[in-house]
Amino acid sequence: MNSWASSASSVAVFVLALAQAFPQRTRVQIPFELNDKSLKLTQWAKQPMLKNPVALSFDNQGRLFVVETARRGTVDVDIRSHKDWVIDDLSSQTIDDIRRLFRIKMAPSLSEQNKPWLPDRNQDGSHDWRDLTTVKERIHLLQDTNDDGKADVAKVFAEGFNQEINGVMAGVLPYRGDVFATIYPDVWKLNDLDGDGYADKQEVFFHGFGVHAAFDGHDLHGLTVGPDGKLYFSVGDNGFSVRTREGKMLHHPNTGGVLRCNWDGSDLEVFAVGLRNVQELAFDDYGNLFSVDNDGDIREERERFVYITEGSDSGWRLNWQFKKGGWPERTKTPQYCPWIDEKLWLPHWKGQAAYITPPMSEFSVGPGGFKYNPGTALNKRYKGYFFLCEFPVQKITAFTTKPRGAYFEMSDEHIFLFGMMASAINFGPDGSMYIADWDGKWQPNELGSIWSVDDPALRKSKTRLEVARLLRNGFANHTVPSLSNLLSHADQRIRLEAQFELAKRNRFNELLDVSTDTKVQLLARVHAMWGLGQLTISNRQTKRLARQLPFGDASFEIRAQAAKLVGTLKISPAAESLVKLLKDNNARVKFHAAMALGQVGSRSTVPALLTLLERNNNEDAYIRHAAIMGLVGSASPGQLAENATNASSAVRAASVVALRRLKHPSAAAFLNDTDEMVQRETVSAIHDDTSIPGALTEVANLLPSNTSHDEAITRRLLSANLRVGKRANAQNLVDYALNESKPVAMRKEALLCLGDWNRHPFVDRVEGRVRKLSIRNKDLPKRLVTNNMEKLYQTADDDLLPVLIQLTEKLGIEQDINQLFAIASSTSQPPLARVQAVRSIQAKQTAVIANRLVDLLKTNQSEIQIAVIDKIASTEPDNLGPRLDEKWNLLSLRARQHFLHTLSKAASPAGDRILLQSFEALLSGKLTMELELDIVTAAKTRMTPALAELLKKHKATQDPNDTLAPHRPTLIGGDAATGKLVYEQHVAGQCVRCHDAGGEKNQVGPVLKGIGKRFNREYLLRSLVEPSANIAEGFDVTVAETSDGQTFVGRTMNQTDKTISLVLVDGKLKKLKTASIKKLTKTKASAMPPMGAILSPHETRDLVAYLSTL
Repeated sequence: MNSWASSASSVAVFVLALAQAFPQRTRVQIPFELNDKSLKLTQWAKQPMLKNPVALSFDNQGRLFVVETARRGTVDVDIRSHKDWVIDDLSSQTIDDIRRLFRIKMAPSLSEQNKPWLPDRNQDGSHDWRDLTTVKERIHLLQDTNDDGKADVAKVFAEGFNQEINGVMAGVLPYRGDVFATIYPDVWKLNDLDGDGYADKQEVFFHGFGVHAAFDGHDLHGLTVGPDGKLYFSVGDNGFSVRTREGKMLHHPNTGGVLRCNWDGSDLEVFAVGLRNVQELAFDDYGNLFSVDNDGDIREERERFVYITEGSDSGWRLNWQFKKGGWPERTKTPQYCPWIDEKLWLPHWKGQAAYITPPMSEFSVGPGGFKYNPGTALNKRYKGYFFLCEFPVQKITAFTTKPRGAYFEMSDEHIFLFGMMASAINFGPDGSMYIADWDGKWQPNELGSIWSVDDPALRKSKTRLEVARLLRNGFANHTVPSLSNLLSHADQRIRLEAQFELAKRNRFNELLDVSTDTKVQLLARVHAMWGLGQLTISNRQTKRLARQLPFGDASFEIRAQAAKLVGTLKISPAAESLVKLLKDNNARVKFHAAMALGQVGSRSTVPALLTLLERNNNEDAYIRHAAIMGLVGSASPGQLAENATNASSAVRAASVVALRRLKHPSAAAFLNDTDEMVQRETVSAIHDDTSIPGALTEVANLLPSNTSHDEAITRRLLSANLRVGKRANAQNLVDYALNESKPVAMRKEALLCLGDWNRHPFVDRVEGRVRKLSIRNKDLPKRLVTNNMEKLYQTADDDLLPVLIQLTEKLGIEQDINQLFAIASSTSQPPLARVQAVRSIQAKQTAVIANRLVDLLKTNQSEIQIAVIDKIASTEPDNLGPRLDEKWNLLSLRARQHFLHTLSKAASPAGDRILLQSFEALLSGKLTMELELDIVTAAKTRMTPALAELLKKHKATQDPNDTLAPHRPTLIGGDAATGKLVYEQHVAGQCVRCHDAGGEKNQVGPVLKGIGKRFNREYLLRSLVEPSANIAEGFDVTVAETSDGQTFVGRTMNQTDKTISLVLVDGKLKKLKTASIKKLTKTKASAMPPMGAILSPHETRDLVAYLSTL
């Protein structure tokens, strides 16, 4: 990574800051910065021709189709705004399910409840799901008819797509007279039958994508022409359940992936899974498919550069999204996420799960549009380069790749264009790059433009004009020799169209001749083999290919493509040639040979695949993947199970993965493997995803004898016992909890599994997937825990005791009230156990219990006092006020705050009187201002006439010119420990995504370490609710325009009367004389959104308290 690129993370935030620094209509434009100064940036189209562009694609006539969104941020439902829906959303498996969920959650009968967030867009007086149908998506058709470099024609090609379950339209591809578009839940085929620029025929091509609400922006997109002549597209992790035209169900509801089909819709198939949200797809010159996948908004991970191969599983599952941060509190599952805790997201490392194909590298911030230079675009500098839009940080990155074993690594990564909030890119027939710009805004607005980038010296070159002419005229009238020659063309688009035309004409002989001719250019031979792969061939031709394909060619690429073609056409007579290629000295050749054996291999070719696995020894994850695919297609389950005694752990692990793909219970043969990595692979294969039900009991039965301390294994063994649900399984869980030699954390998990025995809906405690539990005896846990209660208490340490008390209450086991009070009163007991003891006290004799509970207020521990308040509120709510009012002086600050909050939830005269007295005391200065927020909030909740009057008086005390006035009650009174959780786990706030309180790497925003010592609370609060008011040093943006016409953008490092020093976009230091500066613009804007709109006032107060401790 060069200095230009490495500076990106440090400057990204101030670029975004400048874009958001000014009101929409008076915004100061950042000067766009191209790395290559031979290129020129020109605005090609702008509003009102279009706005909010999401995707763009040219047809061969030079007409640009642009998707425009209005649904994003308005009616595209995001689970982060409806966190209490999460389990219902995870339960959804089909489009019918998600439609039903929307209509239940947004039913007309819930209009008042939904009014705060759901505008009455159709003005029918009801805030319901019908309001989601009022906002439409559009496809615009733009054209430069006079070739002056500016669009002069703009039409609405299609609009609508506004069912309540529609997402954001995120893909468009015009191809051979059809226009394909993607928006949840459909892939559309649109046709302009009469040539008027409007799609008069609109057909749902496929239906069933996006079965969850999940996160917005995880859409259906990536429409791409594949080298095999098929239509490819990508789907985000909202998942899919789609029936093909042949009647096959493609059901992957909890992950994203890549699919492909023929242009008539036949043969739809899943190409790859395990992706989170690859927005665009790009094939390089040799048919390798790449993308950049979004991260999971989880503190520990980053976005990833991915190589997507057929049959690959990149590892991501939607349900893992809700296993970290603030989500487990909603799903009632542990803070354990396989994606993070088992390090699935990282590039390949020794011991990583074998069932995934890991990313090439960690890369990017907010990846979006992604394209590969077709070969004649831009200039020679960028031939063979990929281009990625990084929308949030306003840059387009360029890079190329180079082989690394059977996979690739990124090379020469650098910023191509800086300063533009680009959402999409594509290349026109003219060779220019076209960029969709949101004009510096995050959400839909009335702005938007299309820019072109090109080398003016090449724009009208002979090659460029030829490419445009060839694409415009089509290939139907070319002769076969002409088409064969075009397979060597410098432009990928021309080569592909020539290939497709030869395949359409079924020119077997000519394609074979080109593919085997060593004098022909390499890429022509590659395309010829791809063309052969598009044909339906006879038995005679099959045998001929087996004899004549260039398996021994001097070029490794040709050998690899020949092997790949064998698999594509299922040339069984060539299987022995593939076996020989497994020993090739090039990893790419071995990869494609192993993959092809999955199509033409037999029982006899299995030993060669096992040898390949043994030699690879898990070093190259893609060689392993290919060999696994080979085994899946050629080995029987019995053959695979026999490998349980193979000396190679790499062979055993691969055999497990092959059985996982076959969903065969023979995988259980590997459960007792002595290699922990293989055992983990086996347990995961049987337990995870849709599981291997026939072997789950064997996983559960392993728990009593298992000696592994591997957390991934142990959690799944415990979970398997919960899911199988027989008496022996309940006993296994109790016995494990009693075993003091086991890790305490896992003993706690065993008890929690017993607590979930009858949970419905059941959320898998390892994966977070919603499952159906087996039929079971519902009383087993209660009976077994009761019978072992004494032993459980004897073996329970400080960490286990609270869980045991909680479990006892949850199972409905009557506990000795005196024992619970003894635990609650004892200062020698752990605080969590004392709190749980209070919560578990049953209210049979309300008055007696209440008196004893009040006595517990004498403790000085806030958590216990709060538990007491909650218990009294649940047992005798009408007496809460009188009982606690007289004990006010005993209460800690947090307990007093909680008491006021609890009073506001229950309507009682005594409670209202206490609130009134407290508010009066606050206004007269007799009550600490640490309670101001709680009293004001409680008064607003109750809103009695007397309290309403006091609210008016309180507001009158605020300075109307003080923008911070409404937030001042959050200055003091917060809890730092709770604030730390807000900082680390808040689902929408995501503070840790940009800041690190310890000053570690990957900073986007300022380091917060020591901020509480440097600044007072008012500064901290203002920085949260008015982020642009206080810009940290080094995070402002300076635009310097010099008298000689140059413009420099950067961070101010130093300024004197005579000079100013800027760190520029490329990371270089630029020192300017102040006398040479004509205009100097400094922004005071932050890229951070105002947190007052994201955090509740109480969360803000706690966060301020936490920041003040740093």
